[in-house]
Amino acid sequence: MLPFKQQPMKLIIALFALGAMMTSACKKDDQAEAGNSPRTEVPAALQGSWMYGNFSTTEYWSQSPDSYLGNALEFAIAFTFEKDGIYTQYFTSRNVSGGVTSYQQSVTRGTVEIDPEQHTIRTHPNKAHYKRTRNGSVIEERDLTSDEITSNTSYTYTTGTEAGGTKALYLTLNGTSSPLTFLKK
Repeated sequence: MLPFKQQPMKLIIALFALGAMMTSACKKDDQAEAGNSPRTEVPAALQGSWMYGNFSTTEYWSQSPDSYLGNALEFAIAFTFEKDGIYTQYFTSRNVSGGVTSYQQSVTRGTVEIDPEQHTIRTHPNKAHYKRTRNGSVIEERDLTSDEITSNTSYTYTTGTEAGGTKALYLTLNGTSSPLTFLKK
């Protein structure tokens, strides 16, 4: 069994790998759905998959001490930017409260406009899928309607390198003051 702090990262990495497989399988569908949505070619430095994640250090166990429920909170956000201006965004969160484990996941696909001179990224989502579970049982799973999909999100960005040589993409959502650090995967 892995130490407590490594279990959530293993889950996040597994979810990211699953998402990457889904992206390659759906590439033709995404391009067909993109239609006339605005998009630009993605600069080589931004192409590929980028991931941000976090988790709490609070651990929960059931009344039976051999049943681990998980961290109080863990979440991950990931982007895959393809050269032709197609993007996929993944979001997953899991929390434990009152002995109940809740899990949410969404996958959004669309087009992206990147301005390397202004260091801006603007996403144009076309399709999103959502899933929510409680204690392992699916409560809701469906495609979101166009009214439910957040439209045209804008970010400013810089790139850099983190300790150990990992490439980083620092994304700041419009209206926020500090960037989130996404690591190249």
